[in-house]
Amino acid sequence: MIQRTDARWNSVISDLNGAQVDTWLTKLLKGDGSQQEAILGLSEELGHQLSWNRITACVLPYLADFFPNLSKKDQIYLVAQMGAAIAAEAKCPLPLGTEAYQEFHEGLSGLQKEVKAMMVDPQVQPLLSEDTELGVMFALGALAIIGNRKHAYGFWLLSGSVWEEGMAACACGWDEESIPFLEQPDCIEEIQIDPWDGVSFDCEVVWLNGVLELVGDNPISPILPLVYGTGVCPECGEKEPYWDWLYHFYEE
Repeated sequence: MIQRTDARWNSVISDLNGAQVDTWLTKLLKGDGSQQEAILGLSEELGHQLSWNRITACVLPYLADFFPNLSKKDQIYLVAQMGAAIAAEAKCPLPLGTEAYQEFHEGLSGLQKEVKAMMVDPQVQPLLSEDTELGVMFALGALAIIGNRKHAYGFWLLSGSVWEEGMAACACGWDEESIPFLEQPDCIEEIQIDPWDGVSFDCEVVWLNGVLELVGDNPISPILPLVYGTGVCPECGEKEPYWDWLYHFYEE
């Protein structure tokens, strides 16, 4: 485990004017008041408008160490609320070998073990259906932690249309601001998703769909075959993953 010193923490806090991050994290770790309130406050400070905040890298190891101390419901809540802040790193990947990179991936590694264990826990699975919105956010948070963070970031971008429409752009110059996912668009070849066995994490779309099925009726499951499918450009006929289309659109 890398060493996290008060000097390092105070330096980052001071540099980012992040006093509230320090306040919320201290409340959470000391059990001062509602843990969900502290988690929410922390996540709002770190994941505001899907922007990357480099203090997230400092916070993540503390959250990973503290995670087992939370109740199962609060664990779900933390994953759900912190997912966007973690996914945002995909927009600004940390440089290899930096202290921030080490901290981020140390925390991520610890959370990965915890989240995989809770996702197959028969005591946790029924809790995911108690609140559909929270369950969906948990699924996306889990994706950010144990799956492809860029995909998780993409889902949050698509959340602006409640996952009913998507954006796309091809290198040839074609672009589209509104592809109606629920109308089965001709420009995307959908995939078939196998059932999740409830224990394996080898195929991202399979376990993600499985977790969303545990949540129950939700807005993301119907579009998974499309967003993990292949786009066929109406202009040039070039094929590429829909995910690439989405990223091209935002890179324009």
